[in-house]
Formats: sequence, C-alpha cells, structure tokens
Amino acid sequence: MKMLVLELYNYREWTEILGNDREWKIQLSQHSLVSKLLERSSQIGGILLPMRYDLLLIPSDGLRKSSLMNLLRYSSRLSPVAVRACLGYGKNPQKAQEEGYKCVKNLDPGQFRLDSYPDSNVVVAHFDLNGFTDLTFRTNVYDSFVEAQKFYMDILSTTYHLGGVAQYMGGDNIVAFLSEEEIDQVASIVENNPRIKVGIGVGVNARDALRKATKALTEIRKERRGVWKILQE
Repeated sequence: MKMLVLELYNYREWTEILGNDREWKIQLSQHSLVSKLLERSSQIGGILLPMRYDLLLIPSDGLRKSSLMNLLRYSSRLSPVAVRACLGYGKNPQKAQEEGYKCVKNLDPGQFRLDSYPDSNVVVAHFDLNGFTDLTFRTNVYDSFVEAQKFYMDILSTTYHLGGVAQYMGGDNIVAFLSEEEIDQVASIVENNPRIKVGIGVGVNARDALRKATKALTEIRKERRGVWKILQE
C-alpha cells in the first residue's frame, strides 16, 4: 500500500517567530492550509489526513504520480515554510507511512521523492458511536466531546494493532485506512461491541473507498439491522 508523507519543514521554528499572541495565527494558518489541500486532494481521488498539521498523510493508491507531484507543488506555494515529501510503501497503511517518514527525514527542504510502486485497493472503515445524538442532548457540549475522544482512542488503539491509520472526522465519526486482509477482523470487533457500527468501503482510491464506506454506514442506519456492511462495487 502507498502513503504520501508530507512534512512542513522547521514548522515549530516558524511558529516561534510569531510572538506570544500567536496561537490564533497558527490555528488560522493550519486550518486554511488543510482546507485547501483537502479540496485539491479530493479532486485527484484522494483524501488528506492532517495528523499533527506539520506532518500530513495522503493515502496514495490509485493516484497518478503526476497528480501527486502537482499537489506537492501546490502545497509548497501555500505553506509558510518549505515542504518535503516522500511516497512510502508497505504491507499496510501504517507500514507505508513509516517507510515514507524514514525517507522524508533524509530529504532536503523542498525535495520530493515519488518512487514507483504497485497499486492496491484502498479499504476504509467508517465507525459510528450508537446513540451519540441522544448522549449529547442528555449531557452537554464538553461531556459529549470527551466521549467522542474516548471512542476515537478506542478505535485508534484497535486499528493500530491491525496496521491501520485512523483519523477523527468530527462528531462521533472516525475513519480508519486498513489493508484488505483486516476486513474480517474489523467486522468481528464491531460484532462484539454493542456500542458501535461500521461501514466498510473498498475502492480504487481513497475518495472512492470513503464514499462506499459512508454509503454502507448510511444503509446500516436506514435498515436498522446489522452492525457492519461492506461495499466493494
């Protein structure tokens, strides 16, 4: 599987020159950059995973190398600091990002390395916490947020051991990128946990897989039977 690792080089050093009244400036810069890169990533069939904001991941199976290079050039024009990036490859998304980051650390600022690797299907598991809307009404803004973060950490820990890469998407929505070999494991985990359900999408690229995963989750909600569903076609 392939994962593009993008680093904003010396980002911390840049934030420190902004003065003490800087946190709002940092947040504004981060969210503006991510918003623009997310839109551009979706246009080429991808998705951007912000991670730490100075380190970003783009699942890259099914994406043309020329499209990724154009995206990186675009990111360089937007970023307040130099960008360096490398395409990693591994048996699962976690291993791919690990290899990609090893490569990134050996690059000069402004350098990109996109080696050629075979494409794999992209697998996305879209998790949902049952009764989250009711929980929010029964409690309050912050308590419901805390519960969502606990849910995220549970999914993060579980999918980490499966070689997956998870991302919090807001509300009670969490997505995890996995290898096809782990689909049965994900279904088994959900079957044994009455609090959650999951839609699983298998696609030619990240956007395709995400669309199918979300559609599968929507169908579970409508049908009100079962706790997991896979869409591949």
